[in-house]
Amino acid sequence: MRAAPVRFLNAAAWPLTIWSSLTHLEKHADDDYVERTSPIVATAIAFWICAAVLVAVVMLGGGFNVLSDDGVVSLAPRWARTVSGVLWFFLPVLYVVGLWLYTARDEAYRR
Repeated sequence: MRAAPVRFLNAAAWPLTIWSSLTHLEKHADDDYVERTSPIVATAIAFWICAAVLVAVVMLGGGFNVLSDDGVVSLAPRWARTVSGVLWFFLPVLYVVGLWLYTARDEAYRR
């Protein structure tokens, strides 16, 4: 049984720690472990894709701000602001959903 702070840190870092749980799939082939792990892996893949696209949009289409007579003017393209806004919405949502899935599976299958 692991201590509560270690379990919390493991759950909080679920986008990284989920990959180590894939090594336990052959031990649980006949029960719900695989069925509960697959959605978490899919959420982790979506989380990392969303994070990578967000970084790419910010780096490539982020533009920069210029001080003019009317105040600060952003030279970022409109699509970059829109896409980054959508990604900033979905990234925390994916994180919370993955955290919930991870902790639900961790409670059901204690190590």
